[in-house]
Amino acid sequence: MAPNISRPNVDPGKGDPTRLADLVLASAVRAHADTVYLEPKPQAHGPDADQYLITVERGPAVLASVLMESGLACAVIARLAFLANLDLAAAHLSSAVLPVKSGSRETEVVITVRPGSSLRAELVLQKRKPLRAGAMVTTDLEPGDTVGQYKIVEFLGEGGMGTVYCAEHVTLGRRYALKVLLSRVIEREAGAAQQFLREARTAARVRHPNIVDTVDFGHLPDGRPYIVMELLAGESLTARVERAGALPPGDVVVIARQLAEALAAAHDRGVVHADVTPSNALVLDGPELHCKLVDFGLATLAGEGMRDENPEFVLGTPAYISPEQLRGLAPTDRSDQYGLGAVLFELITGKPPFMDDDIRKLCMMHIQAPVPPVESPHGPLPGKLADVVTTCLQKIPQARFPGMRALIAALDEIERVTERRGWRRWLPS
Repeated sequence: MAPNISRPNVDPGKGDPTRLADLVLASAVRAHADTVYLEPKPQAHGPDADQYLITVERGPAVLASVLMESGLACAVIARLAFLANLDLAAAHLSSAVLPVKSGSRETEVVITVRPGSSLRAELVLQKRKPLRAGAMVTTDLEPGDTVGQYKIVEFLGEGGMGTVYCAEHVTLGRRYALKVLLSRVIEREAGAAQQFLREARTAARVRHPNIVDTVDFGHLPDGRPYIVMELLAGESLTARVERAGALPPGDVVVIARQLAEALAAAHDRGVVHADVTPSNALVLDGPELHCKLVDFGLATLAGEGMRDENPEFVLGTPAYISPEQLRGLAPTDRSDQYGLGAVLFELITGKPPFMDDDIRKLCMMHIQAPVPPVESPHGPLPGKLADVVTTCLQKIPQARFPGMRALIAALDEIERVTERRGWRRWLPS
């Protein structure tokens, strides 16, 4: 369905943000919408460069899309944040539930404010009650089972957060990866199912060649949420290191840039991955080195799981999780830097920066232990590559790069130096 875009005749000096915020909420409820996004107009130039786009969606359909001057749109977001008692100055995303009544309809709206490169917000209308611990009766999916428009072909694997299947679209005949959130995650984390889909919806709007495409969402009959992603042929960075050992420094620089570019695109949209690990980065089959980040649908949820007092239940990945997440703080873009630094350390040396069979001891190493030397079995590293890794792995977030774009600039300098000093032979042509 094509978006119905209109350009309202609104003067920023005369518009009433309070009235417009109430109108956005009431319209979403009356239209039986699923989600409303308030964000800068993508790839806007010229007279549209200072415009925000308010998009109302129900399932895959766009019900309405309205342009608004950025100053007025930001004032509307500020009003929504005020109603939900959210802090606009927070360095991480923040969400709250707001009861909304319009006419005879009454529902709860989850209002989320994201800090990204520009202020943005989203409204998600609750359509089902959160699943309660102990209330779930779940069954494993089997080949031939149908989930929405998809038929299960085979089981692919299971991670700490979800089970992945190969599924075929019954009409198109195309195959995808279908991931179902584990019931134990839902039972341990109140509202995990709803948060899982909220983050997956938002992450799906971040289109980048180094981020896996998410194409659909839904719930199984037992209430568990699922997401449908492009099915990628390749191997994870974990599998590559297990198979080949430490990677040549030139390959590490290429991978570092691709993952950093992907994270920068996500951070610009206010999306934090929160679980950057070698297993969440896939190297695609093909003649060129091409990496893609996966599992953006688990953003934030993975990091917040570390608040649990049970050290055996870790939703993040202990070998790569940041010290601030271990302390129970919400993950930020600099938390992703730490995860990327731990991944690059492993790619260079062949092992993570910190290792211990005892999860408590491993967590304390992230918080207290100094960063080990970054040394490659392939010989000397390109200038400042080790400095990039150790900067990412600093214990205090403020001691890391000020943002992912600054990290990319450091990689640019490394490539310029390697060009001048003859290291270019290490880099793929």
